Amino acid sequence: MSGLPERPDLDQLRRQARELLRAAAGGEPYAVDRLSACSQQVTLSAAQLALAREYGFQNWAALKAEVARRRSSATPAERWSFGGAAALKTPDGVLLPELLIAGTDQAVLHGSVLPGNGQLMAAVPRRRVRGPGALLARLVPRISGDARAIRDRRAKARAAMRSTRSILTGFTIVDDRGVRYALRGGRGSGRAEEAVRFVDLRVAPVPGRETGWIELRGQDGTTARLLPSPRAIAQIGQLGPARVADARRADVPDAAPRADGPQLYRDIGVALPAVDGVRIRLDSLISLPGSWLLYLCATPRWRGYGQDGRRGNDPVSAQAEDDRGGTYLGSYARNTGVPTAGELAEERIMREELALQFLPRLDPLARAVKLTFHGAHEQITVDLEIGAGAHYGTGG
Repeated sequence: MSGLPERPDLDQLRRQARELLRAAAGGEPYAVDRLSACSQQVTLSAAQLALAREYGFQNWAALKAEVARRRSSATPAERWSFGGAAALKTPDGVLLPELLIAGTDQAVLHGSVLPGNGQLMAAVPRRRVRGPGALLARLVPRISGDARAIRDRRAKARAAMRSTRSILTGFTIVDDRGVRYALRGGRGSGRAEEAVRFVDLRVAPVPGRETGWIELRGQDGTTARLLPSPRAIAQIGQLGPARVADARRADVPDAAPRADGPQLYRDIGVALPAVDGVRIRLDSLISLPGSWLLYLCATPRWRGYGQDGRRGNDPVSAQAEDDRGGTYLGSYARNTGVPTAGELAEERIMREELALQFLPRLDPLARAVKLTFHGAHEQITVDLEIGAGAHYGTGG
């Protein structure tokens, strides 16, 4: 096992110890060998001791002390973003850049690729909303337990990513200071034959906060310019016991998706106290023609899985209300993380970066939004001042 990460998560380490115990109790040879290296007992304490020794510590208490020391001295990762770009037509489709989110370690361009002229003929169907925890607009198929189905799905995803990268090779990326940027790999969701493919591509080097704009330039002279995102004013409420959520149905109008660019984009950049053990960092908000997205990072993870690896109930759900009385229900939209080389070297990635989709579209006249994150036992609210509707699409 590799060394302890720079920002270790104690809950994740506890989970690793429990998984080791279950595997050893089930007779898995590798787990039995790991446990027997330091104890002849098959107990949680023995699994914690084995894990601590593998990370180079004398015992579990020493490991816990080091985790506390590193987390107390570390500061939350800073993020800043660029948005507001119009769609770019390519020979193979239309690229719609959503946000370029940058941090100290990497920058990722999030967007979508639509075929043809960027118009989908079919209307978005009305979605039945069961409550804040309901899954809306699932964009990634449920993983089947069948190994062949998993291989086929991954192969189609790789094909979609190759197709997307072929579209993007015709662009150059520059900023207001003349710096040129390159795409250094990434990930995509959706299959090559699907109408909409979502992409998350790493951009190098990382654009600084002082960057005035970032422009994508096509070979035919078309351009799309990303501008620095204004920062929303965020006020975090007190963590309290979970209350029964109002499960009113959101009014979701039928609307054809269009590649006409985002209409509002804001940085948030706040870290919330843990809700039922899930720590949440809010990065950015963006309004799209038919919905709005909230980019965030959850530690250890947002989505819930059972011991058999199948999807279970999410430990945290989200809903929102604007200052004009509009209500919105959120659901997992897609994973947006592009793991760094260091994270890939770890046994497990310690966080999950994702986008939540809220329906319906954000009211263009809204000036403020209250977000509520519900766990089974705890909840917390965040009040965001996003500015007047007249600022839509202007970057401020």
